[in-house]
Amino acid sequence: MRILYVAAGTPIPGTHGGSVHALQLCRGLAAAGNEVHLVAQAPDRAARPTAVLDDVILHALPRRPLLAQLEWTLWRQVRRIARQVRPDVVIERFYTFGGTGLLAARAIGVPAVLEVNSPARPYPGSLRDRLDALTLVRPIHRWRHWQLGTACRYYSTAAVLLPEGLRQRTTVVVNGVDCQRIRPGAALPDSGPLRCVFVSSFRPWHGAADLVDATIEAMATGADLHLTCIGEGPTWEEARRRASRSAAAERIAFIGQVPHDEIPRHLASSHLGIAPFSPRHFRALELGWFWSPIKIFEYLAAGLPVLTADIPELRDLLPETVARFYPADDARALAVQLTSLAGQRAELRRASIAARQLAEERYAWERQAAMVDGVLTEALAELR
Repeated sequence: MRILYVAAGTPIPGTHGGSVHALQLCRGLAAAGNEVHLVAQAPDRAARPTAVLDDVILHALPRRPLLAQLEWTLWRQVRRIARQVRPDVVIERFYTFGGTGLLAARAIGVPAVLEVNSPARPYPGSLRDRLDALTLVRPIHRWRHWQLGTACRYYSTAAVLLPEGLRQRTTVVVNGVDCQRIRPGAALPDSGPLRCVFVSSFRPWHGAADLVDATIEAMATGADLHLTCIGEGPTWEEARRRASRSAAAERIAFIGQVPHDEIPRHLASSHLGIAPFSPRHFRALELGWFWSPIKIFEYLAAGLPVLTADIPELRDLLPETVARFYPADDARALAVQLTSLAGQRAELRRASIAARQLAEERYAWERQAAMVDGVLTEALAELR
């Protein structure tokens, strides 16, 4: 089938989770024999209007920084692309102020499927929804309701993101990983420090401060560790300052943002991947845990066991053969786990094999794309 995937506000190529997700999923759909057109923001002003990335035809929208939060204003450009491509079905990556793909699908008379990775319903901690409720016409609620009503099918990283009445028509599709691009490296020696890696955009809920504090505490008790932190973001500077004031400063490296193509090299030189989430810093999680962290799947593909917060949904993703858990937001418990793992190299080697196998069998992008392909097939079948 010919697919038009619309992520109007997402820069592609890019290193952000949304950028990686959109491109990798489209690659998976193309590998399955579909003709895939991807509409996204140009990563820079020099980007060509049309390019081909691994059999995905990329249509770059012009960068409009002042209107970046109002994706719907790009609907004319997306409609023009849709009329040129003439897809069988349109996928839109949901955004509260989006809708460009849905408008384009309606204009050319094809079904639209909504990909939902962020809240598509109100939640108590949302300032946006509280302000909307103060108005008489409630424009945000009405626009979100229109988007949900226009799509004929939905897939999502978690059904709780959608209103209850739509969950029966929602297929859960978690994120994935390119197992060809990310592979285990050569076996690391058992001697020397336990090499840990943390990949993050350093949002408050990513737990960087807890990780730094826990690493410092574990080293103070004698644990032989080295931590590499990759990425940048709002809490990066504070985390770096905490590390620099400690005696462990030389064992905690902050290397900043790196191209996504360099991530496999850093993972391959590590023993353990860490994902220290801090749910209390993200009010949207009042809906329930809906994250599907790409970094966890990349850790697995690199053969890295995972140390992460003890959250039921993460336990569903990660059996104990590949993961260790600690109570969320408890830096001291995280330090205890780091200290314990530093002395368990044989167990980590066994977990490494299981991690890679899990990535290949359950989380490869090809598998996730096959699930989306099934959703699209159902949407088209309803028209026949």
